[in-house]
Amino acid sequence: MSETRPASLVGLRRLIFSADVPLARQRARFAAAVAGRAAPGVTREALVLGGVPVERWSPPGAHRDRTVLYVHGGGYCLGSPVMGRALASHLAVAWAAPVVAPHYRLAPEHPCPAAVEDVAAVLAALATRVVLALADSAGAGALLAATAARPGQLAAQVLVSPWLDLARQLAPDLAARDALVSPGWLAACARHYAREPRDPLASPLRGPPRALPPTLVVGTDDDLVAPDAAALARWPGVELHEWPGQWHDFALTPGASVAGAQARDAIVAFGSRVLGWGGGLSG
Repeated sequence: MSETRPASLVGLRRLIFSADVPLARQRARFAAAVAGRAAPGVTREALVLGGVPVERWSPPGAHRDRTVLYVHGGGYCLGSPVMGRALASHLAVAWAAPVVAPHYRLAPEHPCPAAVEDVAAVLAALATRVVLALADSAGAGALLAATAARPGQLAAQVLVSPWLDLARQLAPDLAARDALVSPGWLAACARHYAREPRDPLASPLRGPPRALPPTLVVGTDDDLVAPDAAALARWPGVELHEWPGQWHDFALTPGASVAGAQARDAIVAFGSRVLGWGGGLSG
């Protein structure tokens, strides 16, 4: 049996993740809704890497030779690094690694491949570091597309509720079960971002399967884009861990559910296992 879902999800779907709401209003409401707190002791600074504005969150005692790259979701049309601050800053502390999070360009003002280009530019600027990437939703698509031409750039990656096929027909049963994202909103975002949704730059699953670095996919069976996670799990190097009865991007708010906290701990354990970064976040 799934957990009781936060009542706020209904409001988020109606007021933000709806094609009936003007995009400017979606962006403003989303910015206010996701203003979470960073983990204690983590400092924030604004930088420019590879010509792209980024935020860097640094924990006490961070190792200089390692970095977490966080690529946010938001359907390529809204969102910013702040949406993953709660999870990413906790990972920064657990792994003693700074987090770099790009403010990549958003659609429709900057359609595909703008997001991909910005993520690739930041990765190139981090070339001397050991990089573990964390990306959610559309950010996972931008990350996979950005690394397609440079397959050895990441040491490992964690993809949360990845949206990887903008041309996929959305399943009606999942549309009814996902408490956060509406099919109309997702389809509108795809139109804003991709002139050709079957282009692998917009939909990495449309490209040929390739060997990936050690990859953990965090998902749920009630996610509107759950088929994308299942399809990616058939690629070499990918392990899929699903929590039943959750919502799209549930792992970004580990304090909102038991499953979110479990997903956070599984991500920490993954980094420890594949890179030896250690840690062990709980509670």
